[in-house]
Amino acid sequence: MRFPVTWRPRPNPLEPAGVAARGIAAQALARRLLARGDEELARLRGVAGPELLIALGAAADLPWVDGVSYLGREAGAPLLLLSTSREPSVHPQLLERALLARARELAGLEPPLAVLLAPDLLVSTAAARPIDRRVLKSVLEGWLSRGIA
Repeated sequence: MRFPVTWRPRPNPLEPAGVAARGIAAQALARRLLARGDEELARLRGVAGPELLIALGAAADLPWVDGVSYLGREAGAPLLLLSTSREPSVHPQLLERALLARARELAGLEPPLAVLLAPDLLVSTAAARPIDRRVLKSVLEGWLSRGIA
């Protein structure tokens, strides 16, 4: 049995624990991160893919960029990173159980999982590593050379 999940505005936003960006916003996020000093950059962990960049860290350390999605942790679903401004129509604990089971079964994704909206996408952040300037610059240059983002 499947239950549709819809997303509605949160009455109280979650504390940001990550920022996710796709396409042009991912380029802008990468540039904003590269403009930071090495000490600031070292406080963040990240994962990247084609047209996607996620940075994780304390709210005060996350950059603010137009077009990104901020992610936080819900007390009842600590293995998910959810939108800070939108909440699921189902209890977060049930959503966590369902998504973890489905992600492992279909794609071998390991938690924690970032739940991105519009379009919907599940991203494992288990491989997040401290953000390295050289690696981030290489990711950005790769996107630009392939016309991605």
